[in-house]
Amino acid sequence: SVLPHLVTMKANTALAFTLAGVSLWILQREQPSQSTRRIGQACAVVVVLVGMLTLSEYGFGWDLGLDQLLFKEPSGAAETSHPGRMAPATALNFLLIGCALLLLNTNSGIAPAQYMVLSAIVVAFIALIGYIYEVKSFYSLSVYTSMAVHAALTFLVLCFGLLATHPTSRLMSIFTSENAGGAMARHLLPFAILTPVILGWLRVNGQDAGLYDTGLGTAIFTVALINIFVFFIGHTARSLSESDEQRRQAEKELAQFTRTL
Repeated sequence: SVLPHLVTMKANTALAFTLAGVSLWILQREQPSQSTRRIGQACAVVVVLVGMLTLSEYGFGWDLGLDQLLFKEPSGAAETSHPGRMAPATALNFLLIGCALLLLNTNSGIAPAQYMVLSAIVVAFIALIGYIYEVKSFYSLSVYTSMAVHAALTFLVLCFGLLATHPTSRLMSIFTSENAGGAMARHLLPFAILTPVILGWLRVNGQDAGLYDTGLGTAIFTVALINIFVFFIGHTARSLSESDEQRRQAEKELAQFTRTL
């Protein structure tokens, strides 16, 4: 665990992360051999089974003996409903990621796989926000095991790695293209994600410290968010305008050079 009072990453979770990483490493290699490709697919299948069987344990009240198979966790562990059992959200993410790893090996499966990965990113990001804002319901369901904070972070790294395997696909080309739209997306995306998180954290902690009430905190948050986004949009628009002007100047010079030939 990151801190003694927080939930631990379970052994099955660590194993599934390792297998998913191996499968991803094989997937991004150029022209892997048939045997190597089968190893990657087998790793992905195990990740799917880990997620699916764990969800079955929660859904049907089963105990398949998977939780304590690799490591015997003592009872009474922090935020753990069953010793050694990963969180339902963690199992769901492994099911999504395992299926995505299998689909990414096929041309027709790239788009569905990327939407599965995006779903896993949403689950992991909600859990991470829960830890930042100390909202337990964001990373834990009722009395079930919670998703570990380092599991949420590892999911985000793994998911972005999966998306990067096909940077020219229809979904990813929005951010990787060299046109003005791609440049704007790359400039604004980090700020669109981080700015509300940071401002929200400052607002919550300021309100908890008694610096202002809910109404004033909401007003400060809204005004600050608007001003920051206006600044970054203006900065990005100016950069794009300068790039467009340079492109037009280059085209004009090329046209003049062509006429002189």
